[in-house]
Amino acid sequence: MTVMYAIDPQAGTHFIGKIFVRPHACDRAVEHFGVDRSKAPVYVMDLLRKSSLVSEHVIDEDGKPARMFSYRRTVFIVHPTEDTVITLYPQHKAHESVRNPIERLIIRAMKAAERKEKREVKRINVRKAELTVERSQAGLRRVKSESSRVVAEMTARIKEIESELKALEREILLVQREKTNVMKSVVAYV
Repeated sequence: MTVMYAIDPQAGTHFIGKIFVRPHACDRAVEHFGVDRSKAPVYVMDLLRKSSLVSEHVIDEDGKPARMFSYRRTVFIVHPTEDTVITLYPQHKAHESVRNPIERLIIRAMKAAERKEKREVKRINVRKAELTVERSQAGLRRVKSESSRVVAEMTARIKEIESELKALEREILLVQREKTNVMKSVVAYV
C-alpha cells in the first residue's frame, strides 16, 4: 500500500534479525486474529517484518515507553530498544482528529469525480446530439442531391461523423472508468 510508504519509506526493512514475541502478544494474536497458539509467534514475526514504523516513542497506560509499528490495520507495540513484540491488536477506526479531515478529503474527491463525470458526459452527449443532427442533414442532402459529387461528399461526411460518434462513446467509457477508479480507491480508506 503506497500510503504506508509515504509515512515510512523504509517499511518492511526494520526487522532483519531475530524477533522475540512475548506470550502476551501470542495470546493477542490468538484472540484477535484466530491464529493457532503454536503458530502465533511465527505469524506475529512475519507480519512485523512487513510493517511500517508509526512512532519511535509511544507510551502505554502505565507510562512504559515503546515503539509502534503497523501493517494492514494491525498495530504492533515493540520494546523501545529490543526487537521484542509486547502486544498487537487490530485498529479499524482512526481517532477523530485524524479521521475527520481524511473523511472530508475523501468526500471532496468523490464529489469532484462525480461532478467531472457529469460535466464530461453532458459535454459529450451535446456533441453527439450535434453530430446526429449534422449526420441527418448530410443524409437528407445526399438523398435530395442529383450530383454524384455531392452524394460522395455526404457519404464521406456521414462516415466521418459515425467514426467520431464511436470515439465519443469510447470517451464516455473512459470518463466513467476514471470515476470508477476513484471510487475503488476510496474503498481503501473506508
